[in-house]
Amino acid sequence: MQSIQERALLLEALSDKVLHQLPPAVWKGLFLGPEGDSIRFEQRHLTLVHADLSAAPADADAAIERFHGELQRLNGRHNGRLDPYQDGAALATFENPGAAVRMAIELQRSSEDLALRIGVVSGVCTLAYFRVQGRLWCTPLGEQPERAATVAATAATGGIVISPETYGPGEGRDRLHADVDAPEFADSELDLSTLAWETEADGIDIRC
Repeated sequence: MQSIQERALLLEALSDKVLHQLPPAVWKGLFLGPEGDSIRFEQRHLTLVHADLSAAPADADAAIERFHGELQRLNGRHNGRLDPYQDGAALATFENPGAAVRMAIELQRSSEDLALRIGVVSGVCTLAYFRVQGRLWCTPLGEQPERAATVAATAATGGIVISPETYGPGEGRDRLHADVDAPEFADSELDLSTLAWETEADGIDIRC
C-alpha cells in the first residue's frame, strides 16, 4: 500500500497526464466526480515501447493517420496497452518483453517510409488504473515513460534502440506492491486513445 504522501503524488501525476492527454470531461469525472473512487495504483516490472514519428514526410496528416492505424493493429495483436497519441508519438505498455520487441520490430517494418524512431525499455513502472464510462483503463506513470522517450530519441531515423535490461537474465515481472483490490493488468482496455475519441464524440458538456 502507498503512504498518503505517495498516493497524493501519484494522483497529481495522473491528474496532469489525464488533463493533457484526454478530454476535460474525463478529468472532471475522475477528479471532481464519483469515478475518482475507482483510481488504483500498482507497481510492476514492465516493458515500454515509445514510437516517435520524428521526421514526418510532406503529407504529414496521411503519415500520422497511417502511423496510428499501425499502432492500433499491432498493439492489439501483441496485447499491449496503448496510451493516447501526442505530437506524432505514442507509448505502448507490455507485461511480456518479447511481445514488446516483436511489436516494435513489426511497427518498424510496416512503417519504413515514415521515419520512425523507436525505443524499448524495461523496468519497474507504476500503473494507474481507473474506471471511466463503465470500463477499466490503465496508464503508466513515473520515470519509465520518460526514459522510453529518451531512448527512442537516440535511435537513428527508421531504427530501434532496445535497452539492455529488456533481455536481461532474471528480470522479475512479479507485482511489487499494489492496492489490495487492484485489478489484473489483462483486464483493462487495450487502447486508451479510444476513450478520447468516444468522449469527444459524446459531446459531454463540462461547464461548471
